[in-house]
Amino acid sequence: MSTPPKQNFGELLRQYRQTSGLTSEKLAKWAKTTVDALSRLESGGKIQVNLDEIERLADFLGLDGQERASFFAAAPLIPSAAATTVPPKGVLSKGAPAILVFLIADVRGYTRFTLEHGDEAAAKLAQRFAMLVREVVTLRGGRLIELRGDEALACFHSVRQALHAAVEMQDHFMQATKADMTYPLPVGIGLDAGEAVPVESGYRGAALNQAARLCSLAKAGETLVSEIVTHLARKVDGLAYYPWGSAELKGFDEPVRIISVRRTAPNGQQQERRVIRPVPPTVALQPEPPEDDEEL
Repeated sequence: MSTPPKQNFGELLRQYRQTSGLTSEKLAKWAKTTVDALSRLESGGKIQVNLDEIERLADFLGLDGQERASFFAAAPLIPSAAATTVPPKGVLSKGAPAILVFLIADVRGYTRFTLEHGDEAAAKLAQRFAMLVREVVTLRGGRLIELRGDEALACFHSVRQALHAAVEMQDHFMQATKADMTYPLPVGIGLDAGEAVPVESGYRGAALNQAARLCSLAKAGETLVSEIVTHLARKVDGLAYYPWGSAELKGFDEPVRIISVRRTAPNGQQQERRVIRPVPPTVALQPEPPEDDEEL
């Protein structure tokens, strides 16, 4: 039986990029390469690349299974990298960079709550927050990296699981607040995806910093994510994406396009949003004014 001919890597790369709806400029930026190098790869130019460069391209193109295997098999890897066994998606080598999704959740008004109700009540509120976060992260296959009073940091290999986790957290925070307004949980959540390097205390990378910036922008009950998160996740059953706008974030050269993620009702319509405010238990939750949102 004859061996099937090796697929043309340039054609595969161009096909997957166009199918993903990415421009050369955007893919080059996300994969940390240059537009010139990407163009040379797509045109079949004589260029060899490292294994980690191919992994980044495959991750941002959203390749899994046979597509990912074919992509690696056709790649013009340098000889030393070609002899290396390609790790499955999501498997980390110690100290090696990997594409991860970072989720940061923060309790709004925690300092004010502490001043008004005391340290003991604040500790109980933080314990309630931690319990709900830990439960959702575990069930969604994530890793809880840090819990610090009113803030939680988690990471996921699956973008979709991270989005589901964020929305489920907001559901739990709302339900817990309605059940006992003595310890309200008005939480803002931010997510970003990108390359991160494992270190002893967790991870380092721009995606982690951007998730923190998005979290700081999110109102109570709101989940904000970067454009790259929705690109990697594509359409997710039960969730809807709405344009939030663009913002200049500290530490980033260009404005970042931000997306609001919400749960959809069974009929496909967006559910009513409510804002949880850190107020005394005698004050009921109030719905936000109606908005003319345009779904992406």
